[in-house]
Order: sequence, then structure tokens, then C-alpha cells
Amino acid sequence: MFKEPKNYLDDGHFFFEAGKDLENICNAPKGLPGVFKVIELRSGKINLVYLGCTKQFDKFTDNDGLYNEIVSGLHLDKNPRKLGWTYQLIKDKTDAIDVYWYVLDKKENPKKILTDLLRQHMEFYGALPKWNK
Repeated sequence: MFKEPKNYLDDGHFFFEAGKDLENICNAPKGLPGVFKVIELRSGKINLVYLGCTKQFDKFTDNDGLYNEIVSGLHLDKNPRKLGWTYQLIKDKTDAIDVYWYVLDKKENPKKILTDLLRQHMEFYGALPKWNK
């Protein structure tokens, strides 16, 4: 199963449903690096559908960080997640998603942590999460 990243400094989560405003619901911090996972809740079942991350802190601009990556980063349909996730939930008839976020030390490389988490998922399930394809 999915392991949390090691040595994270803070964490949290929130639920998102189609028709809600992701910009208002997202409680991830702005301006901090990290990784996040998206759990799909559908018909009483849960499934990890996505693993994502921010840029490395030393490459940040004013608008970077976990909050911005979750809300405005691109979904697989090339729309910002605030739109793309709503479309995806409606299309897949998903009840909601549960987004868990983890703040990393500014010296950590979120891309490396993400790669490790994706590798763990591949080794256990034999495939990437469906939105990471």
C-alpha cells in the first residue's frame, strides 16, 4: 500500500466533490514544497488515483507551493485541477476525492520523493496510479 513520505514537516488533508470550489476547500499551505496523494472514493471503495509534487524550493517563484500545485497545476486533461478534477469526478461517477498533502523540508527534492513513491506503487500494484499515466 502507499507509504507516506519520510521526514515530512507538516501534513493535512481535505475532501473535494464535483461542484465544490477547490480554491476554497484546499487547505494546503502556500509557498511551501511538498508532495500530495489523491484518493478516489467511489461506490464505497477507495483507490489511490494520483501522486503529485511541487517544484524544488530553490526553483520557486511567487506563485509556487503545495496550494498552487494542487489548485492550479494541470490535470491529465490539460485543464487546471480546479476544473479538471470536477470534470473527472463527473465523468468517472466518483463520490469525492480525499487529498492528503505533506510539507517537505526546503532542502528536500519533491521530485525525488515523488519518484520513490511512484516506484513503491509500481512495485506493489504493477502499474502507476490512473491519473499519473
